[in-house]
Amino acid sequence: MKRIFKLKFLLLFTSFWVFSSCEFDEEINVDPSTPADVTLNAIWPAAQTGISWVIGGEIVRINGLLIQHFNGINAQQASNTQYLIRDADMDGMWRRMYHDSLNPLVDIIKKANEQDSPFDRGKAKVLLALGLGNFTDGFGDIPYVEAFKADDDLFAPTYNSQQEIYNTIQTLLDEAIADLEGPAGTLTPGYDRIFENDLGKWVKAANSLKARYALHLEKKNGSQAFDDALTLLSEGISSNTEDFEFIFGTASNEPNPQYQFSQDRGGNIEMGEFLIDQLESKNDPRTEFFREQSTDSDGNITDNKVFGSGSFYTKIDAPVVLMSYVEAKFIEAEAHLRKATPDLVASETAFKAAVSSSILKITGATDDAYIANYATYAGLATPEARLERLMTEKYIAMYSQGIESWTDYRRTGFPILTPNPNGSNGFNLNGEIPRRLPYPQTEVDLNPKTPITSPNLQTPVWWDE
Repeated sequence: MKRIFKLKFLLLFTSFWVFSSCEFDEEINVDPSTPADVTLNAIWPAAQTGISWVIGGEIVRINGLLIQHFNGINAQQASNTQYLIRDADMDGMWRRMYHDSLNPLVDIIKKANEQDSPFDRGKAKVLLALGLGNFTDGFGDIPYVEAFKADDDLFAPTYNSQQEIYNTIQTLLDEAIADLEGPAGTLTPGYDRIFENDLGKWVKAANSLKARYALHLEKKNGSQAFDDALTLLSEGISSNTEDFEFIFGTASNEPNPQYQFSQDRGGNIEMGEFLIDQLESKNDPRTEFFREQSTDSDGNITDNKVFGSGSFYTKIDAPVVLMSYVEAKFIEAEAHLRKATPDLVASETAFKAAVSSSILKITGATDDAYIANYATYAGLATPEARLERLMTEKYIAMYSQGIESWTDYRRTGFPILTPNPNGSNGFNLNGEIPRRLPYPQTEVDLNPKTPITSPNLQTPVWWDE
């Protein structure tokens, strides 16, 4: 009886997020849960909103708690701050990535093939690569090739290695660029809340994402990773106005995910002490745009770390940044700094542009004094000191932007963070900042192909080995 119940639950759960074929060509199967006559414009809103919601919501929060952008003070977030991250904590995020994000993109690619719409196919492949990148950087190996074959009665997909996923990301982005730069099809693209069908901006976003994922492999590819990133950035995002971001609305049914969290569970987290110290000690002009403060009846500040609903990234119509000019310039600065023959002049030029563009985007103004004092290598005699300053400034600028700050920390060791003193537990034995996320409980229970069934948050993902 137990076996029958478990089988039924397996079929129910996996069918919730495992859909159609993952061979992204003419052989893509139709999602059995989606009527065949649903139009591309009917699927696009769910696709763009879904992936922006999970990256800008749960991924931002777990990244922020681990990297001390945030501090958890209540409920699950308090446990996560102490590196007690359970399998069950990942169930919702896993489902939302596969079901709410990747599945609509697979449907779009299928229908774009059927309806001769290479531009829609290209946009979907950019977002698919982005989703895979965010998830593999947290979990390592993830299902892909078999992940969308429920219609073939495949309910326990094999996990692809992270190396395979990274190859797939680059292939998807190459194919997307070819689609977006190629001849038009018979169908004119419609809905696009990100770039309003400016295909040139989609191409630039794809190239910048290729640079990001090339840089991530610096432990595997050495200086070639930096050379590759620089080549790709030359065709990437070139100003704040070209940022790859999803803007949420002001209606009650379309709020930014961080705004929604602040309304529902805002008391669970606050701004991280390390981040606040960095901002305040430098008189950073972005400080009051990143946080809110509580005051008493006399106007005295009682809390300077409030996670409210009025800051730049938590207001109702705040953007979810998927890839930005600021990040691209930081990648450029790091690549010039760390390549086989470093170019300190080019690196510092990109460094200044990155910080200046971040301040301008957040505050609407520039701050020459801040740039002169902190976006510089002056007085720093060693490569390590220069890298620390660069990555610490990137850490500030990348606040509330996906998983990148945690990825940067695992790659470089910067900024220098003190692990939570209560961070040692059965999932994280040495108490250090975790190197990975645990697989969700539903996967451990129901998919025998799950690679790691006993979580060890210090087991590095492939590119971190």
